[in-house]
Amino acid sequence: MLDMRLVTTSLAMLIALPAGAVAEPVKDQAAPVVQSSAEARPIRVILPAPWEATRSQGEPVKSSK
Repeated sequence: MLDMRLVTTSLAMLIALPAGAVAEPVKDQAAPVVQSSAEARPIRVILPAPWEATRSQGEPVKSSK
């Protein structure tokens, strides 16, 4: 029984995979929006100054006032 299910599943995959690979892509889909390098915003990372002591994750930030 298990062998028959395995053969049937393998045969179905053998037919379905090439059929999906040969199928034409959908032409009605909208083209993805691509940003040019001039429009893309840079990623800014704020790093601590070398003279500042490293704080743990839960420690509150002290005000300078």
